[in-house]
Amino acid sequence: MNQNFSQPFVSRALTSWVSKFLTIAFHFTAEEAVYLLELLAFFLVFEIFYQVGVCIKGKQFGVISSVLLILSIPWFAFLPRYMPLYFLYDTYALLANVIFLYFLQRGKFVPFVIFFSFATLNRETSLIFVFIYFLVHFQSLGNYKLLKRIGLLLLIWVSIKILLKFLFSMKGGEVYQDQYWSNIEFFLSMTYEIKNPIFFEPYYRFSFLIFPILFLIPLFWKQNVSMLPLRIRKTLPIGIVILLIFLYTANIYEYRIFTEFLPIFILPISMIVVQTIKYGESLELG
Repeated sequence: MNQNFSQPFVSRALTSWVSKFLTIAFHFTAEEAVYLLELLAFFLVFEIFYQVGVCIKGKQFGVISSVLLILSIPWFAFLPRYMPLYFLYDTYALLANVIFLYFLQRGKFVPFVIFFSFATLNRETSLIFVFIYFLVHFQSLGNYKLLKRIGLLLLIWVSIKILLKFLFSMKGGEVYQDQYWSNIEFFLSMTYEIKNPIFFEPYYRFSFLIFPILFLIPLFWKQNVSMLPLRIRKTLPIGIVILLIFLYTANIYEYRIFTEFLPIFILPISMIVVQTIKYGESLELG
């Protein structure tokens, strides 16, 4: 949880600025500021995600989807770690994704843009939601209007990244080098395994390469997908994009980055679970 607030990693500045403000304004220690913001973020994640579920299919579905999210987060975020590589901006990236889903369901563009700006200050992965917004509104919003909105979101994203690069040009965080070769070594090299025995528990290999795909298997069945609302069904292709980006670009330490996108997949998976349970109950009654 320890963060150097003066040097945001790859210019992920928002949580560093907020944490720094808390330490100055309220005389918190760095650790106290981080723990407070973590607690606040997770409370908002589950509360807002519950509201998203309620908007879609009512209170019962909101509870089921929220519980599934709570059970999924530890596997992706906290358990598969060799070192404590979970940062405050990871939690707020998760919160941003939940907020995006809420405004997508509500059809509110202006709040979406505002939170998109904050999310981009926090982490560059906010760009994924530009594509999600396009997929959700393609053929349901006029082409010209949709392109204007997508153009605005892209302009905001690029402008913020240029601003952050300028602000932190002399003190940006380090970027992990040679990550692709390192991953190959991780999985194939016996020498590397001997040097890092604790790093080679089967759990890590399984969780990094296999579990995200297993997690999404229900979404590859046509029968399951057909029962989903159109708006949620439109977001599914982005799951393949996220997986490809994740498996290609992430070094083994970065397994946690999948966590922030869990809400995108939890909603359709929860619907499939609920529909399967109802179908089983109807067979028993029949």
